[in-house]
Amino acid sequence: MAALQIEHPRCVGCRTCELACSFHHTGLFKPSISSLRIFWDSMTKEIRVLQHDNLTDAEKMKRFPCDLCKTEALPLCVKYCPTQAISVVGEE
Repeated sequence: MAALQIEHPRCVGCRTCELACSFHHTGLFKPSISSLRIFWDSMTKEIRVLQHDNLTDAEKMKRFPCDLCKTEALPLCVKYCPTQAISVVGEE
């Protein structure tokens, strides 16, 4: 099964993936509904990318689950990530 793979050290926190994801689901640029959540982890001092499955139940209810942009040749978060921190692994 195909899934997104995040290389956290490559992420610069630009949030382009959140914008691309929300646009895919709704046609709007609204990061708060994206399948991905970018945040600064104050404990590790790193930028983190949480995927839908790793969100709290409350956040999952507000956001769309990832469908790997099934209507696109490549998920938009992967396509538009400027640092290539996101990729697809496994079989589709």
